Amino acid sequence: MTKPLIRVLLVEDDAVDRMACRRALARNVDYEFALSEAESGHEGLQLAHEQKPDCVLLDYHLPDLNGLEFLAALTDDTGDVSIPVMMLTGTDNATIAVEAMKRGARDYLIKDMEHQYLELLPAVIQRVLSERRMLTEKKLAEDKLAQAEAKYRSLVETIPAIVYIATLDGTNRFLYVSTRIETLGFPPEDWLNDPDILLSRIHPDDRPRALEERAKSRATGAPLRCEYRLISHNGTVLWFRDEASVVRDESGRSLFLQGILVDITESKQAEAELREHRYRLEELVAKRTDELAKVNAELRRDIAERKLIEEELTKAKTDAEKANLAKSDFLSSMSHELRSPLNVMLGFAQLLESSSPTPTFTQKTMLKEINVAGWYLLELINKILDLATIESGKLVVSQEPMCIAEAMAESRTMIEPQAQERGIQLIFPPPDVHFFVKADRTRVKQVLINLLSNAIKYNREGGTVEVTCNVTAPERIRVSIRDTGTGLPPEKLTQLFQQFNRLGQETGSVEGTGIGLVVTKQLVELMGGEIGVESTVGEGSVFWFELIADNAPRPATRGSKSEELGAEG
Repeated sequence: MTKPLIRVLLVEDDAVDRMACRRALARNVDYEFALSEAESGHEGLQLAHEQKPDCVLLDYHLPDLNGLEFLAALTDDTGDVSIPVMMLTGTDNATIAVEAMKRGARDYLIKDMEHQYLELLPAVIQRVLSERRMLTEKKLAEDKLAQAEAKYRSLVETIPAIVYIATLDGTNRFLYVSTRIETLGFPPEDWLNDPDILLSRIHPDDRPRALEERAKSRATGAPLRCEYRLISHNGTVLWFRDEASVVRDESGRSLFLQGILVDITESKQAEAELREHRYRLEELVAKRTDELAKVNAELRRDIAERKLIEEELTKAKTDAEKANLAKSDFLSSMSHELRSPLNVMLGFAQLLESSSPTPTFTQKTMLKEINVAGWYLLELINKILDLATIESGKLVVSQEPMCIAEAMAESRTMIEPQAQERGIQLIFPPPDVHFFVKADRTRVKQVLINLLSNAIKYNREGGTVEVTCNVTAPERIRVSIRDTGTGLPPEKLTQLFQQFNRLGQETGSVEGTGIGLVVTKQLVELMGGEIGVESTVGEGSVFWFELIADNAPRPATRGSKSEELGAEG
């Protein structure tokens, strides 16, 4: 079995005495002593602070300090010696040992010539540590008791009631009363010093009943609960509810009555006012019942009218939806009907341009006007047809894995002639890096071509259109198209994506329908994506759309996946 360990610091300049103490402690069968040794006072103080031993054996005569000076150096700010010190003195220093006890030493042993003190050494160390432990436990108990009492008083003083403790000897004498008693105009001392004060302050009409309830509680040990009036020092009458219980010891013997007095004056006044108004309320209820019956009748009429209005609104909504569907069907049918003759017109115009004999300059000019107007009208018809198809819910997009880079390459081929006419530089991501999305390949190309066409048309001569592609979220791929046009002010940004709204460009030199962005937005949303725009006046605009990323494997890329791709001309 492991013996309890006691760490001892021996401060002794005599090597023979240190050896004798070491052997005496080693022979003890009850405890294991871990001994540290110091030959001077300063060395002992250093070890005491570093090792925090359980006990210090201190020789009075040291080469640099005496025992009293050592104790003074070991004393903390509170005046206590934190480590138990036992003084070792010669036979001629008993008076000094007593002085050391006054300075903080816990005990002392006199070194006798026969070395009998060595036999007592382990027992004295154990006694010193036991006394220290008892003192520590006592101090902790006292601190806990003081804290508990402080908490109790703090709690009692914050309770919005008068807390009291009274005797059970029939005198109703108070042993304790909280400062809340001052609400009656009395200091607590008056209630503690005058055993008849409670009886004298109870209202005469309530006194017999209050005394009877207290006597009953005292006799039976049952909790006390009663209401009575108390007269304050200035004569004001206040209602209180007295709630108390008998406190007993462990053997069940009654000790005292502990309770609270709660001011219920306001609730009593409220009860009186309630009784006074109850009769008026009954009359008012009868009157309001008649009025309520009339209101209910009017409410029923309002509900009937509201139902009729709701039915009319529902019918109007249905009619509007039917009209909208009819409009979409009409636009679709009209577009199909117009495309056939328009294609014939464009075909004949192209034949005339290449016919023999060669058309004159005037004829060529007219044919060019026919072609330009015809292609513009065909583009308008196609966009109206797309818009009608989307609004009617007949357009179905396929959500299949596709490579954005391939759609960009095909769109670039189709849009480059338009850019070259205006000297616009096109910048696309490197062709060797691919992003995959779940979308309709045809519709993605349609979105790209429309946004690229707008970026070219509304750009400045010799400007730039830059296309970038990057990952914005774990499952989102964003394509951004930046131009160097004039940009849009904030008030016009809110009008984008509205049908036939060209933001004041109707009379400008750039042809347009005001439908392309509407169709583009609806196509992106049909594919589960999102579209947006950022613009700065004088610098240009950035139109972007996001699509759902696909899990198809992608070629390894340099840098982070989320790093925006570099651009090439």
